[in-house]
Amino acid sequence: MTREKLLQLTTEVLENASEEDQEVLELLLNGMKKKQSHEKGSYIGALLHADGNYNNQQFRIKIPNTPIIQNALNIVHGGITATLLDSAMGGLVHNILPPDKAAVTTEIKINYVAPGVGKELTCISNVIHKGNKTVVTEGKVFRDDGTLIAHSTASFFIINRN
Repeated sequence: MTREKLLQLTTEVLENASEEDQEVLELLLNGMKKKQSHEKGSYIGALLHADGNYNNQQFRIKIPNTPIIQNALNIVHGGITATLLDSAMGGLVHNILPPDKAAVTTEIKINYVAPGVGKELTCISNVIHKGNKTVVTEGKVFRDDGTLIAHSTASFFIINRN
């Protein structure tokens, strides 16, 4: 898409935008701006406004609960919760592997136990097992009131970096 067509599309969207549409567009644009300033981060992490850190054998990610991640019931979409879990557990694995290794998700299981509501979500991941070929992790997502909304386990296959 050319720059002119993109500007035209943006203008058309803004002309018909509700207040919520404008908020979502602002979130998308700020996410894109964040991605442009952080070379290593992913687009999905930037668009979710994810803030992650590794400490004491745990990886933690926080994201704000905004309209962009909610389903038609105004709760966090299950796929976003799954992405948050996979990102936190994958981030953990990335941090415990040597620099010449990477990992890919081979299996993930999620139990959703409460609706994702509130102002933000926090996902905490831990290692269950680290072998030479696989790593098994667990992750838990909490609302800002401390309520557990999802529990997950995942397996990652260790590969050589290219």
